Parts: sequence; structure tokens; C-alpha cells
Amino acid sequence: MAKHVSKLGWGIAIITLILAAYILPYTILTQVHTWYGSFLLWGVIGILIIIANIMATKDWGK
Repeated sequence: MAKHVSKLGWGIAIITLILAAYILPYTILTQVHTWYGSFLLWGVIGILIIIANIMATKDWGK
């Protein structure tokens, strides 16, 4: 049961990060007129999603 809850938590984290990648550049970062503001945000969120995917799928071979 604990593994199921853990995987659900990582799934919710992934969905939250994906929504943040869409919402934040068009709301909070609208006043940032340089391209690297959104690029940095999407890069960091991309790395966090990769880490969350690794954590969510690390036990699939068992």
C-alpha cells in the first residue's frame, strides 16, 4: 500500500509540474521580457519531471 501511495504522490507531482510549466510563464512571468526567464523555468521543471519519472518508475522491473 505504501508503494501505491508513493507512486500516486509522484504522479501528482508530475501533473503539478506540467501545469506549472504551462501556467507560470503566462501569469507570473508575463513581465519578464527576456527569453531566458521562461527558458530557465522550463529547464528546471524539465529536470524535476525527469527526476519524478525516475522515482515513480524505479520499481517497475520487480
